[in-house]
Amino acid sequence: MKINYLPDEHFFGGAVNDGIFMPYSCGFSRDLRVWHAGNQATSALLSDRGRLVYSDRPFLYDFGEDGITAEGENIAVEQCGDTLKDAYLTMRDHLADPSFVGQMPPADMFTVPQYNTWIEMEWDCTQEKVLRYAQEILAHGYPAGVLMIDDCWCRAYGDWEFDTARFPDPKGLVNELHDMGFRVMLWCCPFVSPDTAVFRRLEADGALVRTADGQTAISHWWNGYSAVLDLTVPAAARWFDEQADRLMAAYGIDGFKMDAADPEYYPDGFVFSDGSQRSFQAKKWAEIGAKYAYNELRAGFNAGWLPVANRLRDKNHSWTADGLNTLVPDGLAMGLCGYQYLCPDMIGGGMVPDFHRAGFVFDSELFVRYCQVAAAFPMMQFSRAPWKVLGEAEQRLCLEAVALHTRMADTIVRLAEDCAATGEPMLRSLEYVFPHRGYAAVSDEFLLGNDILVAPQLQKGVQYRQVILPDGVWADENGRIYTGGTYTIETPLSRLPVFTRKDI
Repeated sequence: MKINYLPDEHFFGGAVNDGIFMPYSCGFSRDLRVWHAGNQATSALLSDRGRLVYSDRPFLYDFGEDGITAEGENIAVEQCGDTLKDAYLTMRDHLADPSFVGQMPPADMFTVPQYNTWIEMEWDCTQEKVLRYAQEILAHGYPAGVLMIDDCWCRAYGDWEFDTARFPDPKGLVNELHDMGFRVMLWCCPFVSPDTAVFRRLEADGALVRTADGQTAISHWWNGYSAVLDLTVPAAARWFDEQADRLMAAYGIDGFKMDAADPEYYPDGFVFSDGSQRSFQAKKWAEIGAKYAYNELRAGFNAGWLPVANRLRDKNHSWTADGLNTLVPDGLAMGLCGYQYLCPDMIGGGMVPDFHRAGFVFDSELFVRYCQVAAAFPMMQFSRAPWKVLGEAEQRLCLEAVALHTRMADTIVRLAEDCAATGEPMLRSLEYVFPHRGYAAVSDEFLLGNDILVAPQLQKGVQYRQVILPDGVWADENGRIYTGGTYTIETPLSRLPVFTRKDI
């Protein structure tokens, strides 16, 4: 299908991790049938002229000089109005499951920080280390929040029981964390380690993905080689629910960080029981996640508008287009793809190999700027312990960022409630709220709802930046009043510029 451009038309959507390329330009291409770029995706392209290109299935799109070439099934083009918001709301009407209207993650997913053991402990997670991490969080002035115990807590993938060598008393640990004020989540994935009792049972039940010749499929993913739960098989989904329910009942676990399900881990030749494309595994995984109040997902397909906390994919500890500078454009893209309740990556970056590359140098300024951006997102998540890597002054700035997020908490929760009812994104671009004013390419500032504008500093060592304020009356965090226009403002390391609209 060829879709010609309208005059001065800009397109967004598709894969969340492509936010840094939005609005798309000539030469950009993505095939959602095989890769979601490591994050959520929605099979829809939205334009700021009110057009929607969409399907209920993944498709390929290729941006040329005079139009878009789309390849796939059930692709439709619809004129929905004349703004980006019009296109978004029509996409919602076509793709959202109305049974989830009004539902959202628990308020404390928004009001207090989340803490994850991944970067802090990597593959060496133990009960002793988790408890010490929680104690140090409180001792250094950070509030208790949602604590996620990441990979390597279990005996094997798919064998969702604590490794007693690492966690000799998991019930006691969870009780102690609860007493300290934390909610506790466990990492899990749809992979199953071969040569285990669980593997043999699931294989016998027909609950694993197979190859075209009927053999059990083995996927090569970032942690090795594993079989894969076929989530299109009711018995597989029921089996996972049984494991999750048991963990909650036996140990008091509050919820689950549900990782993986990306289509790139299911090569050509992998066959799902219902014949569906590999992208739908990510959709099923998100729907399972939505059953648990406390959840987090990094992958999804056409799974927006669920009561799910969606995290941006792991980023590098860098100032460039693979690190800090991706947070805002990818966050905006996540909202435009329908994933409302969003969390940036772990503060300072969550890509483990980046911390071990040759010549790696930790940057405290970068860590603080990461923290400031996260503080203004609907959710914020730590992993690397700030008190271990920062000096006293930078540590204080991170605590100030957490305090800002806490002060904004009631506003963020009210916004989440409104978005649960309307299906609108929490994080919004200027073009979404103030259409046809030349803001389509503005991707270094964002709006929380319609009336809070955040313009973080995203460049190393720079003490000023330009801020675009749309028409209206705006007050910055110090009470200074601005009208619409472009301003150069000071951005010392201690400042996160936040503007609140006053003429409403």
